[in-house]
Amino acid sequence: MKNINEQGSVSPAVGEVSDIYRDGTYLRNNPTLHGEDSAYKFAYIRRLLTRCAFPEKSVRVLDVGGGGGIIAALVCEQLAQQGLQVECHAFDLSPEMLAQQRANNRFNTLATSDFGEIRRQRYDLALLIDVVEHIPDNGLVADDIDRIARQVIYNIPIERNLLDWLRNLYMKRRYYVLQTASLGHVHFYSYGSAKRFVREHHQPVASIFPDYPGHLLESDFPDYVVQRANRLRGLELLLSRFIYRRLKPLAPWLIQGSLFILADSRSRPR
Repeated sequence: MKNINEQGSVSPAVGEVSDIYRDGTYLRNNPTLHGEDSAYKFAYIRRLLTRCAFPEKSVRVLDVGGGGGIIAALVCEQLAQQGLQVECHAFDLSPEMLAQQRANNRFNTLATSDFGEIRRQRYDLALLIDVVEHIPDNGLVADDIDRIARQVIYNIPIERNLLDWLRNLYMKRRYYVLQTASLGHVHFYSYGSAKRFVREHHQPVASIFPDYPGHLLESDFPDYVVQRANRLRGLELLLSRFIYRRLKPLAPWLIQGSLFILADSRSRPR
């Protein structure tokens, strides 16, 4: 993602961080674009969609930084099954990702890297799934989204927790550095700071802390199979699932995961 000014151009303040999306580095580091997690993520997004209100039969969805566009396609299909007429726009820095979004989402009518074009539109629902951790000036982008979209669904990785703190110590304080290098994360959120970020820019409606360790333990994706085969990582995942199931109120502060949040716009009426 990028730092965006009022005209929609890229700010030089982003520097090399945004270059990993434009020069193909992110795609080389993450060739699947996390498509292996799409069904898992959509299962929670679908629960939040039941809390969404669409006053008109025609619904316009905005997908910001949506990778291959699979999650947005699933959202649009779900809304279409409810009898709504759906149109989707996608914003991303990478031309390769935009091409995949056009191919994967039959509801997509606009895929662009020009945020100025997006800012001139109006949307019923915006999707920012695993996005704000990549954007240096993410508060400015959140304010823009609040002005143009009636409702927004976020997924924000929770990377400030006990186990990740211990992981960072074990890796000689290199864990977060490597997250930035490989994934482009420039912000790292705790459960509390993720909620606070959304509350500062929108009106929160509902949130879900998902069963991420359960997903990693049950998925047949090869990388997750390799993770489970590592004795230390496998033990961590089993401990995390135990905490998720038995100490759920404390889980967001203790284990790896993310936070799905539905929020209403402060600027636009529902």
